[in-house]
Amino acid sequence: MFARVKHSPWQARDYRKSQVLEDANQNHKITEYFPVRRSGRKTGQQLEKEKHDAVEYAVYSGCNEKFLEVFVSKEKGRGIRTLKEFRKNEFVVEYKGEMIDVHVARIRERKYAEDPSIGSFMYYFKHNNKHFCVDATEETPYKGRLINHSVLRPNLKTKVLELKGSHHLVLVAKRDIAVGEELLYDYGDRCSLTVANNPWLLNS
Repeated sequence: MFARVKHSPWQARDYRKSQVLEDANQNHKITEYFPVRRSGRKTGQQLEKEKHDAVEYAVYSGCNEKFLEVFVSKEKGRGIRTLKEFRKNEFVVEYKGEMIDVHVARIRERKYAEDPSIGSFMYYFKHNNKHFCVDATEETPYKGRLINHSVLRPNLKTKVLELKGSHHLVLVAKRDIAVGEELLYDYGDRCSLTVANNPWLLNS
């Protein structure tokens, strides 16, 4: 599963990952990923429900998309910076694309590799002992697919949430994030061939 470099007027170096999210099977409460103001008048159960509803709304409505700004740099092409603060462990955005099984994903990757103008935006992950892939290769208004890689200074991490019987690959704040910061996360691809073709992966 090799990532490729996309060269285009918009994205001078649009590397994306093909990786497996190894910790997707860890159990995480949905309420870990959205802050709700505490009140002495509310029970713990009420607060948990408020948090659950807030995350569910944020994922399905895409309400945080308006707080994410696309910018273009000569070094990396397109990237995303935030227009609002995010607190540690807060839900930021979904890595949104088509959820497909691994067999279909492999076929698509081979097809995409035939066209050097197409970048790879395939994200493989394991959840409940099953392997899945989010294919975000198609251009869409959703900005999670444009977040760049950093192994040295990531401020996001990936998690899997289960909502209404379906699972969603989301990005949450690894630490407090200030207004104007570029959003970054570690793609996790340490394949020797990928690193040889993209040595900046270990230095960014």
